Amino acid sequence: MKSLMLISTLIFVAVFLVLLLATTVSTAPTSTDQCDWTGSGGSGKGVRPVYLRCSRGTVSWRYPRGALRVVLSGGEGFHGFHACVKVSGPARVYLEGKTSLRPVYSPNDGKHESYHRCFRSNGQLAALYVEADEPSPEYKWKIVQLQYDLEKEEKKEESECMPCSKEELAKTYCQSDLVARGTLSAVEKKTDLDDLVLRVTKILSDINEDNEVDTNNSHVGKEVRIKVPSKCDARHGQGEFVIMARKRLGDLTLACAPRLETWAEAVREMKTAPCVLRT
Repeated sequence: MKSLMLISTLIFVAVFLVLLLATTVSTAPTSTDQCDWTGSGGSGKGVRPVYLRCSRGTVSWRYPRGALRVVLSGGEGFHGFHACVKVSGPARVYLEGKTSLRPVYSPNDGKHESYHRCFRSNGQLAALYVEADEPSPEYKWKIVQLQYDLEKEEKKEESECMPCSKEELAKTYCQSDLVARGTLSAVEKKTDLDDLVLRVTKILSDINEDNEVDTNNSHVGKEVRIKVPSKCDARHGQGEFVIMARKRLGDLTLACAPRLETWAEAVREMKTAPCVLRT
């Protein structure tokens, strides 16, 4: 009888150790890149570190107290990047510089929450201080949300507004989320990013939610808004354009905008291209 009890006890201990080991393994940090962070609360004086290693993601901070130091890194291949964020909620956001902090967002800075706040990394990293604002009835039950989008630094800042070369046109066409022919009916001036209003005449390439290319004409005749930096002083003109844009923080942002004649000529002269080009 005693031997049976001993065997039962040993089996119980073995099962317990296996379950404990499985729980420990399942809760251990993984080596995969982290894109999003969700947390709540915090110390009134402390700064909580958050490390993110993806090109896009979201930080959600419930009942914010104290501050977060959010370190952005695009991961492998990102030696420098251009970043944009959208922020909402009771917090102030600063970009960490070599000697000072640069304001990026505050609830009362006069800019709409949907605006993109953009900056460049300091080497491979960019660090944002997200400081909880004083509690107020307006934000009592809300959260701080920060969406980010990182793009490899391929163009110098001074060349950001220059027209795309023929080689860049082909590459951009294949990498864009939307390529459409259309006429520019208006340019709406904003603080940081202007809105190009494009009346679509033909869809050349459209990446859907499943990352598949869709070339249907469901958007023909509709107006599409595409964001472009205000410093580029974009203007609408006569004729038809080919607009190449990528999705950033839920909005379409301009990559290249050749006239239809220029694009057709480039396609005719192109000997090789990363994908099938359409006009």
